[in-house]
Amino acid sequence: MKRISFWLATGILVIPVVFFYVFNAGTQNFERLPILGERIPPDGINVTDTVFHAVPNFHLIDQKGEAFSQQNLSNGIAIYNFFFANCEGVCPKMNRRLQSIYDKYKEFSEVHFVSVTVDPENDSVPILKDYANQFNADAKIWHFLTGKNDTIIHLGKGLLLPISKESKTIDHSQQFILVDKSNRIRGVYDSESDAEIKRLEGDIKLLLYEYHTPGSAR
Repeated sequence: MKRISFWLATGILVIPVVFFYVFNAGTQNFERLPILGERIPPDGINVTDTVFHAVPNFHLIDQKGEAFSQQNLSNGIAIYNFFFANCEGVCPKMNRRLQSIYDKYKEFSEVHFVSVTVDPENDSVPILKDYANQFNADAKIWHFLTGKNDTIIHLGKGLLLPISKESKTIDHSQQFILVDKSNRIRGVYDSESDAEIKRLEGDIKLLLYEYHTPGSAR
């Protein structure tokens, strides 16, 4: 499936946006999402600009058996979640919810979906491939990942998810995490809430506009 650009996908939205900014030149009139996590404010000496929390790089394996890292998401935003294939409770429902969002945004070349197993010992590449097929996931867009447990824990910490100190595993989470092109967390959403799903869908649009609105900062 050939993915298309943001402006082509939004189609008729281009014209009113252009006119809006022609008549409001030099102003920022759109809502911006917050940047979550700890930050280091500028001190005028060693830190000249605010340093925001960023999701660390990682090296895992996708459902095709290929190496996968943040470089695979370059110039794109991503929606992350964590699951395991044998989960019979929240995981199937959570991923069906994610599928509904995926179906709306899979044509956008800058939007990716990243589902990471918390049970890498059992969730092998063939199992992930079969699991991904249940949701009609295109591996170029929706990435199901496995790999070393320590790497998954490190990624979970970077996404500000709670970690069990006793079992050294990521606590079972039903959250979706929206991450921008600079690997900064821009939103966290409860997958069981209809209102939160609508908020995520709207926030994806807002985040895309940040990168495509004339005069917007990066």
